[in-house]
Amino acid sequence: MSGDEIKKDAPEPVENGSATATTEPEQQLNGKLHSLETGTPPGDFKQLILDGLEKKSNGSLWLWLMFILCLTPNILNGFHVSSYVFLSQMPANYYCVMPDLLAHGWTHDEIRNISTPGGLTRNGTCTVLDWDYARFANMNYVDALAWTTGVASRPGERTCLGVPDFQMHYEQPAGYSIVPEWDLICERTAYRSTVQVALSIGKFFGASTFGILSDKYGRKSSFTIAAILYIVSGVLTTFSPVYALLLLGRIGLGASASGVFYPPFALLTENVGVRHRSWMSIAFNFSYPIGMLILAAAAYYIKPWRDLSLALTIPSFLLIIHLYFLVESPRWLLSKGRERRAYRMVFGRKPPAELCDSSDKELSPEELAAAKDVPEPKVPFSVRVKRSCSEFTKLYGTPALCRRALICHFTWCVTSLCYYVTALNADNFAANRNVYVATTGTVDIISYILSMVVLAYFGRKSTSFCLFLYAGICLLVVLAIPKENTTVIVTLAMLGRLGISAVYAVVTLHTAEMFPTEIRNTALGICSTMAHVGSMAAPYIVDLLGQLAWWIPSTICGTAVLLAALFTLMHPETKSVALKDHAKQEVEPTTPDREPMKQ
Repeated sequence: MSGDEIKKDAPEPVENGSATATTEPEQQLNGKLHSLETGTPPGDFKQLILDGLEKKSNGSLWLWLMFILCLTPNILNGFHVSSYVFLSQMPANYYCVMPDLLAHGWTHDEIRNISTPGGLTRNGTCTVLDWDYARFANMNYVDALAWTTGVASRPGERTCLGVPDFQMHYEQPAGYSIVPEWDLICERTAYRSTVQVALSIGKFFGASTFGILSDKYGRKSSFTIAAILYIVSGVLTTFSPVYALLLLGRIGLGASASGVFYPPFALLTENVGVRHRSWMSIAFNFSYPIGMLILAAAAYYIKPWRDLSLALTIPSFLLIIHLYFLVESPRWLLSKGRERRAYRMVFGRKPPAELCDSSDKELSPEELAAAKDVPEPKVPFSVRVKRSCSEFTKLYGTPALCRRALICHFTWCVTSLCYYVTALNADNFAANRNVYVATTGTVDIISYILSMVVLAYFGRKSTSFCLFLYAGICLLVVLAIPKENTTVIVTLAMLGRLGISAVYAVVTLHTAEMFPTEIRNTALGICSTMAHVGSMAAPYIVDLLGQLAWWIPSTICGTAVLLAALFTLMHPETKSVALKDHAKQEVEPTTPDREPMKQ
């Protein structure tokens, strides 16, 4: 609880979680009601709610139910974000065939041997020799081979997909991948990559959009929209008859993925007590690698891509249960002046009339309407536009918050960039897709356990700095390893990934704690948007710059990570510090920078 939330004339608050506390919540409430009745200065209604919330958020059944409800939806993100590895898996071999030759009894090997540059020795071919295949249809294979051998010069090549009379043959069971269904190979390879880029585009826009919606209309309202979009997008992806609808479904999955992650994360972070906030915020990230492990197991038994997509979509219907049990954030309600509803959330009953009347006397008409959940009177359009942008002006309107926001934008972008670059550079870590995804999830789990242990003894700022420094060193040491020593290079890349995954969890927690409640989810959403800029840039760094020199991607990441480590030192420490609710608390000269949380 921040310093200016506690009035000077308020009664001495009970030490939350302290062994010396001798009063119960009901006794506190009765004492404050007595002060109202006897005419003594009343205690702060908002502070009373915060005191009750503090007690509930330090180990009650309400806290554990909220933790489970906030944790489980992110497992779905582990499903869909990594499902691309299986949905778009490349066939073992593909080549061009001529239906006319097949109709005249030619075998596939005979067609390949006479039409493919390199014959049977070359797999994965996109072009064919420009013979007169209509003439070959009237010849048997032996005669056609003899004729082509006697030709003085071999003809040029032409693409297979561009010729209507040709078709691509895939050595892969029917329905196993989206690649054969829409010919996403050769000159159409970019369309295959676009399936994954569509997810990143959705996350790019969804992160900022749901962040703003969450701060403006509430955590649960934003989560509700995202849950509905998740279900619809999953069904659309599974049953999409055309490629364009598949992309639309993937964009929807990406956008809703942000909506089922950041609002619940903000809901958990701002309402959990200081005793559990650190480990619960880190444990929240375990849901993603758990989803990856479940995905690897499901993909091992379910091969057809539509069946696998359906199996991954069905659990999203469980979000309906979350919509029923998940509650709105009491802290968000307080930040919006809705003390009555926040009181009901915390104490499970209506607030006493005495407290409401005392609180109403100190509220403006607009605040009073919000507190009573009465719609505000209509306002001009220009005023509504100004209010819509209020979250941005609060986030960047003061030097302190603006500096934190810009540094967080950079660190999130760098963290995401390096995470995906190390994943792409370590692609030969395991040829088996199931093993690779499971290994990646295991590395992420280890990294989150590491961050939990470290945060138990050290602060957010020092932990972020050390993990950034460690990851940067691992990635830059690659420069000293010969290219032929693949095992050492891949090991260093995965060690760097370990550090990046660990610092990602710490950075997420640190960001949530540095910004006040009224703009917390806006900050998280915009930071996530910047993270997706890094994830979209990663393939280009690996594919384009990696062609110039194999060490360029890791060097870029190592240098950027070390720079992020230096910028992290400019952040304030937030361990065991009370969360603030309003941006003005960061700039008021009479307000301490941070008030320690009572233990």
